[in-house]
Formats: sequence, C-alpha cells, structure tokens
Amino acid sequence: MVVGRSTLESLRWLYAPQKVAIIFAFRTILASYIALLVALWMELDSPRWAMMAVWIVAQNTSRGEVLSKAYWIIFGNITGVIVSLCIVAAFPQQPFLFELSIAFWVAFCCWVSSCTRNFRALGMVMAGYSCAIILFSSVNDPNETFMMAMSRGSYFILGILAENFTARIFDLNLHHHAHKKLNDDLQTAVEESIKSVTKMLDGNDWAVAQSDRLLSSIINLNNNIEFRERELKGTGHRGDHARAVLASVSGLLVKASGFSILMKQIQNQNLNFHHIIPLTKIYLTELLLALRSGEPLEYTLKALNSLRWECRQRIADSFYKTLGEKQFSNEEFATKLLNDRILYQSLREILAELEVALRELEKSRDITLHDHFKFDTKHAFDFKRAWRNAIRAFVAISVGCIAWEVTGWDRGPLFLAFLCMGCARFCIFENATLACMGWFKGACLAILVGGFFNFLILPTISNFEILFVILIVPLAVGGLAMCVPKYAPIASTYAFFFCYILGFSNDGRVDELSYFNNSLAVLMSGVFALASYRLFFPYRARRLRRQMREKLLQGMHHLAETATLPLAREWISFVSESLVVLMRQLNEDRNTTLIQTYRHGSMAVMLIGIHIIRLRSMVDFDIMSKDINDVLRVVLRRISVFDGRRAKYAPHARTVMIAHRAIAKFRQRELYEKNLAVRIEISAAISSLIIIAYALDKNASFLRIKNRHLLAK
Repeated sequence: MVVGRSTLESLRWLYAPQKVAIIFAFRTILASYIALLVALWMELDSPRWAMMAVWIVAQNTSRGEVLSKAYWIIFGNITGVIVSLCIVAAFPQQPFLFELSIAFWVAFCCWVSSCTRNFRALGMVMAGYSCAIILFSSVNDPNETFMMAMSRGSYFILGILAENFTARIFDLNLHHHAHKKLNDDLQTAVEESIKSVTKMLDGNDWAVAQSDRLLSSIINLNNNIEFRERELKGTGHRGDHARAVLASVSGLLVKASGFSILMKQIQNQNLNFHHIIPLTKIYLTELLLALRSGEPLEYTLKALNSLRWECRQRIADSFYKTLGEKQFSNEEFATKLLNDRILYQSLREILAELEVALRELEKSRDITLHDHFKFDTKHAFDFKRAWRNAIRAFVAISVGCIAWEVTGWDRGPLFLAFLCMGCARFCIFENATLACMGWFKGACLAILVGGFFNFLILPTISNFEILFVILIVPLAVGGLAMCVPKYAPIASTYAFFFCYILGFSNDGRVDELSYFNNSLAVLMSGVFALASYRLFFPYRARRLRRQMREKLLQGMHHLAETATLPLAREWISFVSESLVVLMRQLNEDRNTTLIQTYRHGSMAVMLIGIHIIRLRSMVDFDIMSKDINDVLRVVLRRISVFDGRRAKYAPHARTVMIAHRAIAKFRQRELYEKNLAVRIEISAAISSLIIIAYALDKNASFLRIKNRHLLAK
C-alpha cells in the first residue's frame, strides 16, 4: 500500500498537473502543429524539422528566457549555416579533412559554450550541431549543401516564430508582469537578508549557516535579470539597478557574517556596544514593515542615516573617553574601548551597505526613471571544464566518423548528425553524464512510442485532422514532463525524437524499413555519446567537489599576491557561483555533516577574500606606516602559500598563528599611536585579521585540500 501511494504521488504531474504545466503543454503542441502545417503547405522537403524546432526552443519559464533562447538559437543557426558553407567549399573532395573539420568545429563550439553563460552557451551549441546536420544531410551530394542549409535554417526560424506567436497569445501585458515579478524578487531578497542580519545580531549561528542559501538564490536571480531585461526592453536601466541591489545584498550578508564572528570573539571584552543592538533591531523590524507595506523609503533612509551617525559618534567619543571609576587597568580599559570601535565600525559598514541596497531598490521600482546607470559583474571562466568538453566531443565524433567509413552504413550521416547534436548539447550541463543518460532514455522512449504509432496508428489514418487529435496524448505527456525538473532532460529529448521518428510528409507515412534504420541511427548516436562521456573524463561528484575546493583556495592565494585587485563584489560573485555548484553536488539526506562543512568552508573563503582585499588596499596605498605594512605583508605572504597538507604544524596552522601575533602586535601599537587616522586604520586591520584568523582556524578541514578524510565521507 505504501509503494502504491508513493507511485501515485510520483505521477501527480501526469494525472493532476499544475495550471502552468497545462498551459505550457497546450501552447507548445499548438505551436508545433502550426509550424508543421506551414511546412506542409510550403511543401518543404522535411517538414518534421519545423515541428522539432518548436520543441527545441520550448521553455517552461519566463517569457524573457524563451525570447533569449530563441534569439541565441537563431544566431547559432545562422552561424552554423555560414560555417557549413565554408567547410564544404574548402574540402569538397577530401573526406578525411571534411570530417575532421566538422569534429573540430563542434569541439570548438563546445569549448566556447562551456565558457559562456545562460543561452549564449546554447547559441554556440546550436552553431555546432546545425553545421553538422547540414553537412551530413548533404554529404552524398555536396552541390545540394546550399539548399540544405537554407532548408534547415528555415525550419528552425519557422519553429521559433510559431512558438513565439502562440506564446504571445498567453502573455498579455508582458511589461507590467515582468516589472512586478522583478520588484517582488528583489524585495524578497532584501527582506530575507534583513531577517538574516537580525538573527546574526542575536548571535544566531544558524543564521550564518543559512546565509549561503540566500547567496545561492541571489546568484540564480542575478542570472535571471538578463531575461527580465528582454521583457522590459526599452524601459530604462532597471536591470542594472537590480544587479546593484543584489550585489549590495550579497555584500550585506558577507559583512554581517564577519560581524557575527567579531561578536563571538570580543563580545565579553567591550564596554557599551551592547546598548546599540536593541536600537538596530528595532530599526530593522520597522524597515521590514515599511517594505511589506510598500511605503516610500524616504523616512526609512533618514532613520538609517541617523543610526549610522550614532555609530560614528560613538566611535569618535571612544577616542576621548575618560574613566570615571577605575575598575580596570588603563590598558584593559583601552582594549575594551578598541573592541567597541571595531564593533561600531563593523555595524556602520553593514548599515552603509543596507542603505545602498535600499536606494537601488527604490530606483529599480521607479518605472519613470530613464537614467544611464550601468552595473555589471565579471564572471570567472572554467577553462578546465571547457577543454574536457571539447576533447570528449572531438574524440566521440572522430570515432563515429571512423565507424561510418569502415562500415559504409547508409544511415551513417544521420547517425553522425545526431551524435554531433548530442555531444554539443551535453556540454552546457554541469553533470554531462546525467544529461547524456537522460538523452539516451528519451531517445529510447521516442523510438518505442514512435514505433507504436507508425505500425498501429498511422496506417488507419487518412487525414491530418484526426492525426493531430490522436497525437495530443503523446505530445501532452512530453510537455507535462518537461515541467518536472526530474524528467525534463528525458522529456525534451523524447518530444524532439518522437517528431522525427513519425516522419511527417506530404508523400505518405514512414515505411517499416526506414523506421528501423532511422531508429537505429538515433539509438547508436545515444550509445556513442554516452560511451564517450563515460570513458573520457567521467563525472564524479567527489572529484568535482575537490576541484571546486582547489579553485577556491587558489583564488584566495591569488588575491593575496596578485598585482591587480578585483572588486569585492566580483570576489563574492566568484565564490557564490562555486558555492552553488558545490551545493548541487551534495545530498542533504545522506551526510549533513559534510554539507555543513562545505557551507561554512565556502563562506569562510568568501570572508577571508573580502578582508584580504581590504588589507591589500591598506598596503598598496601606503595608508599606514612602514612597520605596520611590513607585518601585513608577512600575513598576506603566508596566506598566499599555505596549503595545509599536514595537520597540527602545517603551513595552515602557522598562518593562523602569525595572524594572531599580528593582532596582538597591532593592539599594542594602537594603544600608543598618536595619529588618529592611523589608529582608525589599525582598528580596521585588527578587525580584518580577527575574521581571517577565525575563519582559517574553524575551517581547517575544508581548506586542507590534501586531507583525504573529508573527501571519503
């Protein structure tokens, strides 16, 4: 009985689909029928490609994503057409160079797509396999390459236009909904960050652990802003203001995490800092109420500035504070005053970051604002992954070409075309092996269902009206399954190949021999692609996690020694993206200890990097005297070389020890420094060193890349 209930629950997407899934399936089926009818009316040579193009561009997400996907598919298609004509013109009588150039081009497209983001990657993928489809479809008659290029290119454009036409019917008042969705997402991000900061002020350790989840959602939202901009085209620079909001929210969370560390380390060694915590919490509560009610932020920002000035005033007062009743020694009292200044300054930085986020949020809300504001963040490229994808594609296609040359199979060009398509598409997935398996399962399912219709249904049908009614069932199942993330890779492949297996045309239906040959070509392309991704650089979650940890550690070393410093928001973006990848590799139900280790470790690397940038700025701009800069250079040099291969007395442990010595030295120096500006900078340096030392010490197992014990969990 339990098994039956779980099975029914897993099939809920089929017998009780959501409204969004029903609309998506209906409009995609309608678009595919329109594309097919137009292709049949124009008497094109292979109308099924128009129907297949609809399922390629179909996307059960925002309208902006569909528009972006369609744009880049058209761009990739045109690029593929141009390259196909160049290749066939360059090697008309050299089959070896002809096949080698196709393999090289597809591998190059895989390399570029692995270094790009969003649907730009899909555009390069399209450039690779559209070129291969055109060339292998006309390999028996190179004189027909131009007509084949125009034909295949027309099919994809026709399919995209049909899909966009039907989608427009369901997307009324697109600008208004896009603007509302963007504002709601930004406000949610700001509200959740304020809640996290409030919990951190209470000393809630779990809030620090949870902030990385919010950072992950911010990264995903930041990627989606590009699609919102397409929906809001011609309505100002709200996308840039939205990116600025998210960057400030990320900075707010990171600074709040550092503040919570300072609270832990020196909470019992300060004088009166605890008095401002209730005021800050009251303000944050009132701010949340103001955001939820939609009130203008003018008065809220004034209250925020008052709180910031209160922190600044107390910092200034602490420099001239005198002792009334001396219960402590002068040195102990001065130490506590210094700790107060450190905490006040850290809180003031949090409030300053919050003010930036609120001002940018207000600008992104203003629909009448047409300024020239620009905001962008650089993204790091994973060249190692790009080279692996390129090598896998090149080897798989080359081996496939050799197999075709040896066997002389008449469906060899079709097999190679789909092999190039699969190898190109897999490179845009993080887990290419899983995507490849989904592709293979979807192809097998399409062959079985297509065979059922070819042998039992199509022979009994004499007109397209009845056929379209009958095909609603298999296509609707595919459309509904595409709305389920678990089944989306299988469903998209199934819908694409199902349209191909049926072989729509004006001349008649596909005969049995053609069905088996076409099905075998589809099946073998999946087998070859799956084998290539299993044999060459196979996916292993443990190895990927290790590589991401090495990447984070190398980035931290690079910060401490590089000549040019990145912006703080660029470092936060770099670590956050790596954190998103790491979290996708972990299963919370299997090992929660490992998950917490990776979460805290990634946040530690982010904090260390931010404060390395701060210390480097102090050293590079000669803000303080030479002796202080020399101590900071020693700490930075130690951070740039440690790897933590051994346990207690490793370079990692020595780095922590040197940081603590620097903190003690700076505390003594601050007591006797006469220059007020230098004292302020010394307190800032102490604050950064406290956070760096704590983060290094508490996350040693994550930072010791050579430690196999953690990886074996």
